[in-house]
Amino acid sequence: MKSLIEIKTGNLAQVLSLAGGSGFISKLYKLGIKEGVKIKVKKKSKICPILLEVNGSTVAVGRGMASKIMVEESK
Repeated sequence: MKSLIEIKTGNLAQVLSLAGGSGFISKLYKLGIKEGVKIKVKKKSKICPILLEVNGSTVAVGRGMASKIMVEESK
């Protein structure tokens, strides 16, 4: 298990858990990010939010949020 921040650009991952409070989890659910969902890291840099593809849509999450999203990398 890794945090989303560790996944390289272009790779797929499946969300295993969300390590945060109810407000944090609610915000991610609104973006379509929840346990079991597959996501693709579209773009990452050291200073900008991480761009993800979730259910066919592009969403952005900050690096702090990404570090609390636990995933398993998919091939």
